Amino acid sequence: MQNIIIVGAGSFGREVCCWLEDIVTGKKLRIAGFLDDTRDPAIALNALYPYPLLGPIDRYSLKDRDVFVVAIADPASKLRITSLLQKKGATFFTLIHPTAVLARTAILGRGVIVCPFALISADSNVGDFVTINSYSSIGHDAVIGNGCTLSCHVDITGGAHIGEGVFFGSGASVLPQVEVGAAARIGAGAVIMRKVVPGSTMYTMPAKKL
Repeated sequence: MQNIIIVGAGSFGREVCCWLEDIVTGKKLRIAGFLDDTRDPAIALNALYPYPLLGPIDRYSLKDRDVFVVAIADPASKLRITSLLQKKGATFFTLIHPTAVLARTAILGRGVIVCPFALISADSNVGDFVTINSYSSIGHDAVIGNGCTLSCHVDITGGAHIGEGVFFGSGASVLPQVEVGAAARIGAGAVIMRKVVPGSTMYTMPAKKL
């Protein structure tokens, strides 16, 4: 039996816990607990989440059959933590909720989280540790770099190319074939109509540089 450890005990970690509960029943999986650097492991999460806090991330000793789900929204933090875990030899679990739609020709990397009612379309390529939140969609032939986070209702249209570590706020859209550079931050509701340079912060509709 694999022991799933949720990295991050914040609000997104609690969501991920709920999505995992939807899939572990009847499978050789169990939720073993949470790792978090900001919570005291002596304090329980609460009665609705009956799983232990296992302590800080960097102090955890990997055990046989451990697999990790990194429930951290900020791309830079997520990539830093996944790098730390990889150096320890960690194995990562890809979470695809049963209500999500995944084209048979889509490619997914390691440790991807696909939340309820998300769509990943034909011939898209999703990198490692990408988070695709509820009701978000990735169009055909789109490329999503490692560590990106799509909040709810994000629309990445066909052929768009998203660099590593990009964060999208709720309801953001990228038009077909448009490139978004690495580490950009796209504000809620922004519509990206032309190339975004790496590290930019974009907002409003049509999107403007902050």
